[in-house]
Amino acid sequence: MTAVADVWGADRVGVRLSPLTRAVADTPLDSDPQGTYGYYAEQLGKLGLAYLHCIEGQTRGPNAATAFDFKALHAAFGGKYISNNGYDRQMALDAVASGYADMIAFGHLYIANPDLVDRLRRNAPIAAADHATYYAGGATGYTDYKALGETTTA
Repeated sequence: MTAVADVWGADRVGVRLSPLTRAVADTPLDSDPQGTYGYYAEQLGKLGLAYLHCIEGQTRGPNAATAFDFKALHAAFGGKYISNNGYDRQMALDAVASGYADMIAFGHLYIANPDLVDRLRRNAPIAAADHATYYAGGATGYTDYKALGETTTA
């Protein structure tokens, strides 16, 4: 990370960590993820990076912020913190308002909601994605979702 920050400027570099995500289904987690990732966050913070972005739980799983002290990671890093994983509109608003996070990242919600930012802003219904179409190839389940107010043309 030091080399990357030296080339691009630390204020233009961020890091994404997934302390609770298993790389492969049977891969065990670190024996002390809080200690390991806390140390890592502290060292990254010393570089003055733009942000630390954490997946709070298993990728595509529920939010697990109560199973791991992500607030401590934010404090150890000392800079901007982006939370991700299982957030809905109210959780996001609460996390930012409380100072828990500086920003919230939304991933898969964008697949079924090409206008996600507008939906969140307006507190409009969020469309559910059809997970059965993921990785199937083609537009179905990726680019065929409609924005609010759009209708299907025949």
